[in-house]
Amino acid sequence: MSERASDASSDRASDASSDPAIDQASAARRRPSWRFVAAFALVIAAQLGVMFYFGGRELFEDRPVAGLDFDTHIHQAWRVVEGLHGWGRSWVWDPRLLAGYPTGTIFEADNIGWSVWTWLLVECGVSKGLAFNLFVVMAHVGLVPAVYLSGRWLDLSRPAALGAAAAALGLWTFDSWLHWCWYVGMVAYATASWFWLMPMALFVRWWRRRTTGAAIGCALLMALCHLVHPYSFFLLVTPLAVIYLGGARQLDRRGHLVVWGIAAFTVLANAWWLIVAAQWWSWILDSSLFGRRSLMAVVYDLFGLLDDPAVTGIVATRTNFRLLYTAVGLAGVVTWWRRGDPRAVPIGVTIVVLGLFAYVGGATPLSHIQPYRHTGPMALLALVPAAALVETAWREGWVRSWPGTAKKTFVGLLVVVALWLAQDVLYFTVRSLPAVKPLPHGEKVFFSAIGHLSPVDYSYANWHRDDVAVYMREHDDGQGRVLVEGWSWGEQLAWKTDSQILGGFIWRNMQHSWANILRHRPQGIILPDELATYFATYGVRWVVISTARGYAPWWDKVDQIELVTTMHPFRIYRVKAKTHLLDPPVGTVEVATNRIGVRGTDPTKDVLVRYHWAEVLRCEPDCRLERVKVKGDPVGFMKVLAPHPADFDLVNRY
Repeated sequence: MSERASDASSDRASDASSDPAIDQASAARRRPSWRFVAAFALVIAAQLGVMFYFGGRELFEDRPVAGLDFDTHIHQAWRVVEGLHGWGRSWVWDPRLLAGYPTGTIFEADNIGWSVWTWLLVECGVSKGLAFNLFVVMAHVGLVPAVYLSGRWLDLSRPAALGAAAAALGLWTFDSWLHWCWYVGMVAYATASWFWLMPMALFVRWWRRRTTGAAIGCALLMALCHLVHPYSFFLLVTPLAVIYLGGARQLDRRGHLVVWGIAAFTVLANAWWLIVAAQWWSWILDSSLFGRRSLMAVVYDLFGLLDDPAVTGIVATRTNFRLLYTAVGLAGVVTWWRRGDPRAVPIGVTIVVLGLFAYVGGATPLSHIQPYRHTGPMALLALVPAAALVETAWREGWVRSWPGTAKKTFVGLLVVVALWLAQDVLYFTVRSLPAVKPLPHGEKVFFSAIGHLSPVDYSYANWHRDDVAVYMREHDDGQGRVLVEGWSWGEQLAWKTDSQILGGFIWRNMQHSWANILRHRPQGIILPDELATYFATYGVRWVVISTARGYAPWWDKVDQIELVTTMHPFRIYRVKAKTHLLDPPVGTVEVATNRIGVRGTDPTKDVLVRYHWAEVLRCEPDCRLERVKVKGDPVGFMKVLAPHPADFDLVNRY
């Protein structure tokens, strides 16, 4: 070892020995008491209670919990499982969605970890539905241990770390953004919101102690965190950069190698899906449609006002837990800073940066990563200094030294804060409150106990419509497409049936999504001539409309379709014109993942195959493909040039 490295090691040892936080942590390294174990078990029980209160029994069924974003992620997971099992690839060409779509490439990047989790459990013999659901269970039950471990790795005492974990449960359950995330199906990001704390904490621990275990743990957890959700990068980059850039001169060569080794390992461990995303990057679209906020959002969050549901979710704005934790956390950072604690700068700067991301990022290129989502990780991080502050105040007897009047005032403020937080608790637990009594003359009042009209429960529920899926399986012969209004239902039909769906999540950030006319006309108001042209261009034979959006009366008057059945709240129509997926309309198609089979064509004529063109597709045997432009669809279709076999296949050869 060089003299400089030796001096650096001595300095680190000296710094560690004089660090009060490390001294405190060392003194606390004793076996936990039975009281602490009981308290920890109680917090875990509370976490499980929360999960079951909000529909957790659905998560232990053999079929996946459905509805809203869940259906999108089920379809993604099913295709990834199929790709890994059948081809050893995490992405597939799916000809049954949007006239041909590369599932598992870019739009699905935030669901790769969930899909791989599902695949691993399926390979171990777990049913697909239960395997999918168990990721949601992990998102719930992992919160408390993750926050506790992060607190411990950041040198909180056991009681303080457990206090932070218990407080995190309040945020997870009663903050409108985090609750919306795990309720609507944004489970991957909800998980990343607490998962990132662990690699961040281990990096801080390694920096202060240079232990091999901390470095290895940091690398492994950081790689997993980015697999769970790629936006973890934007959570971790600030604290790691602040620590590294602020102290790079203190590192010896080995220290620099460790830092860059952690970064390299994270990239390499995720390279298999990053390379796929890069291959399809030229097809990406703008992703800044959701999660953009202005500084006015600070006012909305302070006063609990709902401004833009596309940003905050279709849920009343409830931010009291978030505001309290962030305020106390920042006070804890200030206390650290005044006492020279090295944790103050990286954690304090990160809390501020995440807040700026959330409320200012919409006016910057960060708008593409839905910046408002950073409010959850920000508040969860603030719990660490908040818990440290509360413990310091208790241990040093801050309140005991106050005069009597100040103590009474403080107790009064605590009561007010408790009532303030209770308002958010009651919003999410309104079904447990007594029903409002009818008026004296018997008329029912359609208010809940908290004064809202028909409040949503925000619990996991049975959002399956098997009747619609059964009807399509029985009546759709696979020779035409199904236009589905209502993006969640489109996704559900895509994973429940073999029908070729034009629908699903309208705002997919891939150019292939323009095949859905409802992206061009999101209100569903389409001129008859435009609709007829669309039906012919994409070979549409069925239209499924959800009357819940109120468009069914208009569709009933469309001459090009006829109503064949009603399954409230759905109406299913048949297209009157004889549309076809081939031009000339001779022959049949047989579609499956990674393959389009065409049978019975005229070998002497070019055949327009009304499926999206892709570089990865090959025409077999002995036939040639040509890309064909389609108005309004930048991807275009494929033409098989004559001469060609009467029967041929278009196959994804990766």
